[in-house]
Amino acid sequence: MGAVRSATHLVPYSLLILLTLALPPVHATTGPSIPIIGRHSSLTIPIYIPTSPTWAHDVVLNATIAWNRAQLSYQRANPKATVYSFVEADYGTASAVVSFSMPSAYTSIAVGWTNYNFVPGSRTSIVSTQTYLTPIVFNPAQVGNETARRYAFWLALHELGRILGLGSVLDGKDIMEPRYTAARIDSVPNFSTLDLYALQVLAQGSAPNFVTLPAGVQDQLAPVTAFLPNPHQEAFAPISGVEKTLPQVTQTPLTRLLRRFHFLAQFFL
Repeated sequence: MGAVRSATHLVPYSLLILLTLALPPVHATTGPSIPIIGRHSSLTIPIYIPTSPTWAHDVVLNATIAWNRAQLSYQRANPKATVYSFVEADYGTASAVVSFSMPSAYTSIAVGWTNYNFVPGSRTSIVSTQTYLTPIVFNPAQVGNETARRYAFWLALHELGRILGLGSVLDGKDIMEPRYTAARIDSVPNFSTLDLYALQVLAQGSAPNFVTLPAGVQDQLAPVTAFLPNPHQEAFAPISGVEKTLPQVTQTPLTRLLRRFHFLAQFFL
């Protein structure tokens, strides 16, 4: 669910704990369409991911790789498609900044939140973003927590979709679905044809209020596991031997996560 602040050229959207008014960018529809927040002018999006805790960095890194690879897969099937690419950057050169913290104004209503800075006078051309992820999950104490890691992966994938310019769809299936259900933590997240088609539209220079799939194109779901560096690797398993698809990355094996993270069921994803 989204909300709009009054600050000039700054529109934050979030994963909300409570459902309030149905404000953009959430869109409930019977057809395959998705609301659009805006678009980046560059096809390369430098993203800063905090290096500590290491396990949280690697979860977000895996999510960026999945978004990159999903778009490239879509491009192979649609050669005219143009795609966005995340590259890892240090803080000073990043246009997308991730923080494992939440401003006090957001902590009571959200577990993930993305702010947008737009070109002056524009509500569609994104200059930079700032994404906050809840420290309840993204902290060193959760390194051995299986459920926390799964939840973190969902959150990272969803907020990266926000960074790319996508709004939310209330369909219960897509990674851009903002509502939490306990079953989603133990299931594999999905990208949809609609997600990837919408990013193609944005990358080619258009930023409509909504993107709708062309007539006759079926909206299909693809598990994120298909786009991880090792296609046979469990979606949330420790990273080992990952190829360096993003610059400035030091891959670190993650501990097998054992314990359960029971109280997260109170949050929406």
